[in-house]
Amino acid sequence: MDDVQELLFDEKVIAIEDIDSFIRGKELKRGISYPYTSDELLLQVQERFMGNKFIPIEKRQAILTSIKEIRASYSPPEIPVGKPFDWASILSWVSSALGVLIGVIGAASIFKKIKIDKETEVDIASGDMVINSRHSEAVSEAYEFEKMVGGVLKTMGVLVKAQNGAYDFGYDFDVKTDEGEYIIEVKRYRRMLGIGTAREFMYKVNETGKAGILVVSSGVTQRTKNLIEQHNKIAENNKVFLVVGDSKSKIESGLNEIFKGNASNKAMHATSA
Repeated sequence: MDDVQELLFDEKVIAIEDIDSFIRGKELKRGISYPYTSDELLLQVQERFMGNKFIPIEKRQAILTSIKEIRASYSPPEIPVGKPFDWASILSWVSSALGVLIGVIGAASIFKKIKIDKETEVDIASGDMVINSRHSEAVSEAYEFEKMVGGVLKTMGVLVKAQNGAYDFGYDFDVKTDEGEYIIEVKRYRRMLGIGTAREFMYKVNETGKAGILVVSSGVTQRTKNLIEQHNKIAENNKVFLVVGDSKSKIESGLNEIFKGNASNKAMHATSA
């Protein structure tokens, strides 16, 4: 399934006969009997892609079209092929059940820690939004922090547009360098930024098709870092980067590191090509 998924994602040509040969090859290598047809395997691959909300909808739609074209050429066998009793599958189910049991036991031991992490996370719909709406000082600090970041971007010569106004675009600045375009969201929080805010920014990044940078004064939770890492593993040109700092020097240094890092990556790709 992983092999087929990789080929489809990279837009390689693949036929139903290729999938049948993949299945047969795995059966011979592992000494097992695969319980699904090539058509059923494609349906499972389709479900994987459509359920992955981090892949842009246009990409998922293109993959869905490719899967439909391959499935259209599938012909079920006239005589069902009998398969021997698969002990390997039974053992696999038993191992999975034991894994779930161990996971439940482990979850109980870390429940308190997860609960504490959740209580420290900041989301747009709670936490600091309440603080900012009630205390003019907090609002002023957030405005000044955003203004400072805008000044840094302007000095660096990469600022294209500041999204000022009553409408919330989901981000604050449009930025363009020689290596690519970015959207930047600035957050000045008194506590660590949480998953809710990061997830909303990722949706906006996927929607714009650009890379994204979150500039945060207070830092982010570990679970938020993990979410961003997972996003970046499957993202193509719309990765999300973090800049943590509350001063001009820290912010400028973090931005330069991102821009230079992307420039180096593109140079390496160009050289290898």
